[in-house]
Amino acid sequence: MCISKTISNSLHLLVYLAYNGPSALLYTQIGPEWLNRYLNQAIAYGLYCQGPLTQALITINRFLIVYFQPIIVPWYSKWITIGSLAFCWIIAFYFSSLIGFPESCLIKFSHQKLTWIHEECPYIIHFFLQSDFLFLVLPLGLFSNFMNIFIAINLFLLSKSQSLSNETSRQRRKTTIRLFIQNCFEDWIYVLDTVNSLFIRDSVNDGFVIFLVTLGSNLITQVADGFVMFMSNYHQSRKQRVSSATRVRYLNPLKPLN
Repeated sequence: MCISKTISNSLHLLVYLAYNGPSALLYTQIGPEWLNRYLNQAIAYGLYCQGPLTQALITINRFLIVYFQPIIVPWYSKWITIGSLAFCWIIAFYFSSLIGFPESCLIKFSHQKLTWIHEECPYIIHFFLQSDFLFLVLPLGLFSNFMNIFIAINLFLLSKSQSLSNETSRQRRKTTIRLFIQNCFEDWIYVLDTVNSLFIRDSVNDGFVIFLVTLGSNLITQVADGFVMFMSNYHQSRKQRVSSATRVRYLNPLKPLN
């Protein structure tokens, strides 16, 4: 799941760095118009929705593990994960292409005005795309955060009820707090980015300022999300390496030379 999220974040950043950025600097459209439309439709809606969708899957996965605590992971769990991620990518692909609707419905980047514009499009599609915050980002953020609260409560109760040493209990409580903060950050960073973009568009009339703030907010969102995932996985893998090294030294103690 983290790999899937990393791929979508990387593709998002790549479009900004390899297409929109040079297009704005050179003050010209790069390539045909359909390329402009599909790339910007992807980063505005398709790839963008991958973050909240994948984060919701991660939260559901942690919720099931914490509450049901399977001793043996079922053989079909891998296929459920793959199927869920595939479904998320299908959603992302559809919102990146809007198959069945005119190409004019796709958003495009205007290098003259330094902004993203919609052209002629059925009202229902235009309304739905413009209201992605209400229909997708905010509900997923609330759902994930709600489940994270239950996860944190259950882990806290487990740490209190189980007969663990003070050090083990302290480490588990520390891990619980770290995961809860990480999940909340990843849940709400997309909500804050969307709120920021909507606020700027409604309160500022200068297109250049809107472009800079929107660009900066989107880039910071992807980078911060990736950084948090990296630090979390690095911390976990480092702890596992230390634990493995300690176990090896315990099982194979050094013998003094005769």
